[in-house]
Amino acid sequence: MTKITTNPDHPAFKSPDGSSIFDKFGYSAAVRAGDFVYAAGQIGLNPDGSIPESDSEQIRNAFDRLKIVLEAAGSSMDDVVELITYHVGIKNNLAGCVAIKADYIKAPFPTWTIIEVAGLARPELKIEIKATAYTPEK
Repeated sequence: MTKITTNPDHPAFKSPDGSSIFDKFGYSAAVRAGDFVYAAGQIGLNPDGSIPESDSEQIRNAFDRLKIVLEAAGSSMDDVVELITYHVGIKNNLAGCVAIKADYIKAPFPTWTIIEVAGLARPELKIEIKATAYTPEK
């Protein structure tokens, strides 16, 4: 089986100096292995790289970024079979995550693992979302 990596050329994934965050940090946004697409965890940055103060804005941004990554890899939110969300302050943002997730993830629902963590890549971040999608090779 071969691995095919995908790094979207989208402004949301550029560093302030214009370089790709994937090149800067040495990882891929998504990897296709056979019929599965594995998307790296997506955080809730604004397109300009700033961090919204609102948990709900961060959650929506993370889902938007996940959607961009999956589509760049030839997949979609409808193909997600596993969803993992990492929360800082889960008591403050889980209900909002459930509501926002409903805008992106439809039945039949994927599995969903919800994990509370002490922190993420930046202290202000409240959510990170990663997914695996089943997208048969054409």
